[in-house]
Amino acid sequence: MAQIITHQGAERSEQLLQQAMDVFLRLGIRSVNMADLASEIGVSKKTLYVHFSDKDDLIQRCMSSHCDQMEQVISEAENHEGNAIDSELAIIDFVHTVITKMHPSMLHDLRKYHPIAFDTINKREDEIILGTVERNIKRGQTEGLYRLDINPVLTARFLVAIGYEVKKCGERRTFQGELSLSDLYVQSSLYHIRAISTEKGSQYLQSKLKKEKLFQ
Repeated sequence: MAQIITHQGAERSEQLLQQAMDVFLRLGIRSVNMADLASEIGVSKKTLYVHFSDKDDLIQRCMSSHCDQMEQVISEAENHEGNAIDSELAIIDFVHTVITKMHPSMLHDLRKYHPIAFDTINKREDEIILGTVERNIKRGQTEGLYRLDINPVLTARFLVAIGYEVKKCGERRTFQGELSLSDLYVQSSLYHIRAISTEKGSQYLQSKLKKEKLFQ
């Protein structure tokens, strides 16, 4: 019986995490306290404190849950029918969707007011991206879509570095009025694919983007 309660409690915590993440994406982090969050979700503040010790704990677990979801999307993309570019585009689409819904102040708030969570998610995202990009490049090379003179490990690190610049632009809103953060992310990701693609890969990418009208 205790195991059933524990399992149900874990499911409820995960549900609350997803709901909380939706609220933070919509309203930002700093402007939402635990009482506001409880009201937005439709539960009592006491219920939140049953599952989370405080807002820092909630934020930390929200970020961890986000990374778990990213890993699941990546696993599905890598095992789905198609090629390396199809897999990469599926991952880009997932991240693009999340960023599109994200409040403009979220990255800034996360860094300034929840630095441990910010550093934790950055470190884990880097590990996820490095491994994913390395595998994707090696796969694309065997498929004739990516150039053979590309070093998968080094190129993955280049993409992580570009990602940091994109995040900085998002925090500072450097491209406000020109490009949204989600558009900037897509452009940098497509730049990466084009930079490493063979002629065959470039043609496939352009055909895919035109046919499916992605990221519009």
